[in-house]
Amino acid sequence: MIHAEGLVKRYGPVVAVDHLSFEVEPGETFAFVGPNGAGKTTTLRLLLGLARPDQGTITVGAKRLPPHDPEARADLGYVPQKVEFPRGRTVAEVLRFFADLRGLDSGAVGRAIERVGLHEFATRRASELSGGYTQRLSLGQALLADPSLLVLDEPTASLDPEATWEFRSLVERLRTEGKTILLSSHLLSEVERIADRVLILVDGRQAALESMDELRARQASAARLALEQQDGARIAVPTLEEVFLSVVRRGKNDV
Repeated sequence: MIHAEGLVKRYGPVVAVDHLSFEVEPGETFAFVGPNGAGKTTTLRLLLGLARPDQGTITVGAKRLPPHDPEARADLGYVPQKVEFPRGRTVAEVLRFFADLRGLDSGAVGRAIERVGLHEFATRRASELSGGYTQRLSLGQALLADPSLLVLDEPTASLDPEATWEFRSLVERLRTEGKTILLSSHLLSEVERIADRVLILVDGRQAALESMDELRARQASAARLALEQQDGARIAVPTLEEVFLSVVRRGKNDV
């Protein structure tokens, strides 16, 4: 679905993306993770055709088209980190506006509203929505044309825990529908529930590219737990070994 090879993007003396290569398979949920300034948003801009790489190539879709190709964009939906909609327009009117821009049929708006759970808010002004429902509306406009690829740029960064959970649930549902999802976050905990693979970025470079299962296993093997037992380790050691933990004795009462 996405093929990137040797991507480099500079802004003057700053190298925002440094020889980055990766592939995203159809139906996969793929996450960029890294601190602010790691190059996540710049990489997404390259994927969306909003910027051109100084070096390297990037293609999207089964036909491997460049991101700025109109045909490639037609099968892509984008949810930015922050979004504002025209004041005074209702939820349905906002979606109707974007649907008209894409030349979509009249049923596209109703389908998008149902998919993101905004049917009770269709006649409410978009500017009056909470942060969580505003992001739902943003996801709704991204889904209007029912694209195969969704790009989400830190979609829960400004949401409270409840709204974050609800938005993740929507993304999980889209994942089960077979959508290819690319999302970015500065926190691994934000994506571990829904991502198949994670690309960790540091200073525009790839620090790691692993499946979530591989990453969890590596983190578990690196974890160490020190226990001090009042009555020795006779009971603790067998119990820990039953759950497949490796036990090393450090002293009479320590394991």
